[in-house]
Amino acid sequence: MAKVYAIVNAKGGVAKTTSTINIGYALYKLGKKVLLIDLDAQANLTSTVGVKTNELLNISDALIDGCKITDIVHNVSGVDLVNSGRTLIEREHTISNSVTGAVKLKSLLKKIKDGYDYVLIDCPPSLGIYTVSALVACNSVYIPMVAEPYAWDGLSRLLETISIIKDEEINPSIELGGLFFTNNSKNAQTILGKTIIMEAKKQLGDKVLKTTIRTNVSLNESIAVKKNIYDYAPESNGAKDYMRLTKEIINN
Repeated sequence: MAKVYAIVNAKGGVAKTTSTINIGYALYKLGKKVLLIDLDAQANLTSTVGVKTNELLNISDALIDGCKITDIVHNVSGVDLVNSGRTLIEREHTISNSVTGAVKLKSLLKKIKDGYDYVLIDCPPSLGIYTVSALVACNSVYIPMVAEPYAWDGLSRLLETISIIKDEEINPSIELGGLFFTNNSKNAQTILGKTIIMEAKKQLGDKVLKTTIRTNVSLNESIAVKKNIYDYAPESNGAKDYMRLTKEIINN
């Protein structure tokens, strides 16, 4: 049975999409069958793996029963993707007010997830209906974070939302898989950076993963040329860090 992981942070600019892509392809390199789901209307995950963002159908069509989820599965370099698109914005109100609303994604995944070892959901930088849908559908939540000012903003609300979803038995099996720091060599050695990391460990204990993602130009370049880090620069620090992180997640 597939493990479903939501990659979530209500704050943008934390390498959420970069992490989803490269954890996904690291899993593929480890011999796993992987499905990526793009729930962000910006469709950065979709475009980065090489799927056109103007596809006629996207995940919002499946969420309103406009197509089957199998109609929007694309295989790209060995990893499957369910694509996003701009219509997620205009359909957000409709989906949030529908009867099935937040549970529809979980229902859709039941039909296909057994064909995969891992399903990774890239969530938008908010706690709206799409992120809540991912939290309802997933087994574990992984939070990328940067050791910068305002990095803690929104985290307490996210953790509270996870607790509510679990305690109210909307998704009683949901767990915080872990928090990991990205872009870490840039700020981790500053006093502020050390303080943020210390506070995270104080609040979350061993849920703060040991592996950090160092600042690495190859990661930025790979996104610019729309490639995962293993196709672009397999010997880079970025590739090594994401492989270590992925192995830690698997063994967590």
